[in-house]
Amino acid sequence: MIDNSYYNALPIALAPHKQIQFIQVGCGGTGGFLAPMLARLILALEKGGIAAEGVLVDFDSVEAVNVPRQNFCEAEIGLNKADILAVRYSLAYGVKLGAIAEQFSISMIQRSWQKLIIIIGCVDNSTARIELSQCLDYEGYYFREPFPEIWWLDCGNMGQGIPAGQVLIGSTNTFDAKTAFNDFKNPSFCIHLPSPSWQHPELLLPQPEEFSKNPISCAEIAQRNVQSLFINQRVATEAIEMLSQLVLTKTLRRFATYFHAESGSSSPRYTSQQTLISKQDSSKDLIKSADAL
Repeated sequence: MIDNSYYNALPIALAPHKQIQFIQVGCGGTGGFLAPMLARLILALEKGGIAAEGVLVDFDSVEAVNVPRQNFCEAEIGLNKADILAVRYSLAYGVKLGAIAEQFSISMIQRSWQKLIIIIGCVDNSTARIELSQCLDYEGYYFREPFPEIWWLDCGNMGQGIPAGQVLIGSTNTFDAKTAFNDFKNPSFCIHLPSPSWQHPELLLPQPEEFSKNPISCAEIAQRNVQSLFINQRVATEAIEMLSQLVLTKTLRRFATYFHAESGSSSPRYTSQQTLISKQDSSKDLIKSADAL
């Protein structure tokens, strides 16, 4: 059944653009399964007359422990993850899908006139997410206000064997519900959405395992608890569906999706005035509580 609040949600309007560039950061657990889906989306956009391309970014190489949790096989052990996926799916679908075998940095973003940039975060640490979040602080030189030129979609799962996760999308770190719509009094579409790090500030806070001298990898965690073996495909599916609705069908009406695979539950957050105003108010209450401590 569809939540009644869905019918009060407004579609997201993107600025007019002649090309779309997807920058996927992270090609491991979720990113490895998202890459072929992204290639198919790029192909669909190209066939629809929209120039599109993708760049996969990851400095990591395939290890034995990555098989079978991640989208690699034993023959690829020792090779760079981004390189493998880019070659595999650019050839399979005949699309522009490049690779950068380095750690992501803002300098990798190359803006141009009427190019829409969508950054996809498939990372598992605060350091990388801080870099992703800062990308939204760029001034918009190539689009007229109020349309943003860069969007950030972030993927994540609970880890520690818990088969649950979330996909968040946004365009600004300084969110104000009054500027989220084309006309606050009589809106017809959504322009801005709060960034993933605005929605969940804890994404930018280091987790205990990040301070460990011998951190446990996602693959090792999965080996300890096999119920999360397929959680990455679920996260990737949720992510590509949101991306497809955003740029292909232009029907996206949510900015967050939370799910629990074991129970089968799924909880979206829709782009309605009521939801976004409520989200902003709750965020202000959290800030006041933190200041009072």
